[in-house]
Amino acid sequence: MLPTRILQNGETFRASIVSWFEKNGRRFPWRETHDPFKILIAEVTLKLTGAWKAQRVYEQLVAKYGTAARMANADLAELARAFKPLGLVSRATLLVNIARELNDRFSGNVPKTYDELVSIKGIGRYTANAILCLAYDQRVPLVDESVSRIFRRCFSFSTNREAYADKELWHVAQELLPQRMCREYNLGLIDVGALVCKHMKQRCGDCPISCICVYYTAEQETANLEVENVSSS
Repeated sequence: MLPTRILQNGETFRASIVSWFEKNGRRFPWRETHDPFKILIAEVTLKLTGAWKAQRVYEQLVAKYGTAARMANADLAELARAFKPLGLVSRATLLVNIARELNDRFSGNVPKTYDELVSIKGIGRYTANAILCLAYDQRVPLVDESVSRIFRRCFSFSTNREAYADKELWHVAQELLPQRMCREYNLGLIDVGALVCKHMKQRCGDCPISCICVYYTAEQETANLEVENVSSS
């Protein structure tokens, strides 16, 4: 059972995120496809990397290695050079190994079930859910650090665990999912976290959920008190 505050504001939260995304969501090539292997390439490319920086590398990879069969036979040194602008060239080895396992176990196809996806070495919970949601339109949550920041601020959700390991946070995210338009909702959360509810210099005035946000309300009350104190001094 979700906390009362989340239950009371869940519908407003969901609708506001989807509506904001439809008007303000970012456009990237991996968001224009439902090809599961291309989305897998995107998720590996995006690890610890900003989306705009990753886009050029993603486009090069998809153009040359856009299927599991082609990726499995990639020249590792050449693939590592493609990743060099992003650092972490070990991602080249990771992609090749995943592609080979897809070929060996799944005839080159990306599985449609969570259990099969996480059985592949190098695919964890977030990447599996990203594939299920973005490629197969399944109703699953996506929780990274920016999304967890939104939950913590909006609902005063207290946790010190990192997002990928926080079972309670993933449970809340699952329960908050809309019945439809999960793809838009999840991408909306990612973009609000990246553009508005940032770690530093957050733009609360532009936030679609500020009307139900505990953090924003507290910030406003503090600002009002400061104004009153200055006025009375």
